[in-house]
This record gives sequence, structure tokens and C-alpha cells, in this order.
Amino acid sequence: MRNQTILAYQKIRERILGGVYKPSENLTELALSQELGVSRNTVKKALLKLASENLVVIEENKRAMVRAFSSEEVLHYLKVRELLEGLAIREAIPAIDAEDIHQMETILGEMKAHLEKGELKEYSQGNWRFHQVIYTKCPNRPAVDIVMSIKNQLNRYNVKTIFIQGRGDNSLAEHQAILEAVRKGDPDQAELLMRTHISSMREVLKKYYELLF
Repeated sequence: MRNQTILAYQKIRERILGGVYKPSENLTELALSQELGVSRNTVKKALLKLASENLVVIEENKRAMVRAFSSEEVLHYLKVRELLEGLAIREAIPAIDAEDIHQMETILGEMKAHLEKGELKEYSQGNWRFHQVIYTKCPNRPAVDIVMSIKNQLNRYNVKTIFIQGRGDNSLAEHQAILEAVRKGDPDQAELLMRTHISSMREVLKKYYELLF
């Protein structure tokens, strides 16, 4: 893709993932071209790229909209993510070193501080970085790629679980337990705890989906 197309793609993608553009919201080429200061053809190419990532749907009449997911679809995707996140941390354990553990400890400390201050957006960003340390050390790149694809598609759904009362404290405790298993170099326990963590988030979404969305 040319530079302008890449920039348009990145800006639209960022706004979708950040919730600026809502699920099922129409994305018109004219409005986006004016908003981003690029040609309609550039916007069209960017939207096609986003459609290939399942973030945008382009209908037969060429109308584009932000991809929306039903509660059933979200829960199915999270089940897949649970399995692959467990696999990813299991395979990452042998490669995680003292520097990685220190980085995870630092991130977790920041997450705790953000949670205590009610800074939930910053907490979620720390959550993302915590998991990223694990992905970086996982040699199973197909598993990581699929996890990242699912996380990108569902980010605007996942981050809202933190607003449910008590979920923040539970999430922090789950991450602390995962870190302890990583410190011990225990792949069985790390996989179990990671799967429990994702499963807990799935159960929150299942219970509160209508309230959150």
C-alpha cells in the first residue's frame, strides 16, 4: 500500500479499535476522505484492507460499516482465545527470562496503581502490554497471530468488562497469579491460570452483554 493508504488505514483502524467508530456505524468514503484529507480511492483501499482483517464489512452495494459481533460470536471467539492464550504462555515459559519477569512486574505495579485511581483505560492498556510480553516470547507465531487478530476484533468488547463492579480487582488478582506461575517456570499452572483468566472475562461478557452493549 502507498503511504497515504497506510496512514488512512491506520487512522480508521485506530478509531475502530478505540470505539470512536461504533459497531454497525456506516463508513462512507466521502466523509472519511474529507475527515482524513485523502482521496476517496485511498479510503476505498484502506477499507478493503480493514475488511480483510474482519474489522469492516463491505456490502454488495459497496457500503462499508464497522463490523459488529453478536454475543454468541464474541463468546465463541473468546473460547478460541482461551485455548490459544493457554498454549502461548505454555510455549513462552522456557524463553521468558529475568528481564521479562521484571518488565511484567513493573507493568503489573502500574496496573494496580491505575486501578486504585479508577484509571480504567490506562489499566486496560497495561493489561495489553502485560500479555504482549508473553506473546513476544512465544515461538508459536501462528497461535500468537490468531490471538492478536481476535483481540483486535474484540477489543472494543473486551475492554468494557473492566467497568463491571469487582471485575478490576479480579482481573488484577488473575494477572498476579499468572505472574507467580511464570516466576516459578511452571507451564502447567501458567496455562491453567491463563485459561481461567480468559474464561472469567468470557463469563462476565456472557452475563452482562446486554448491559454493556
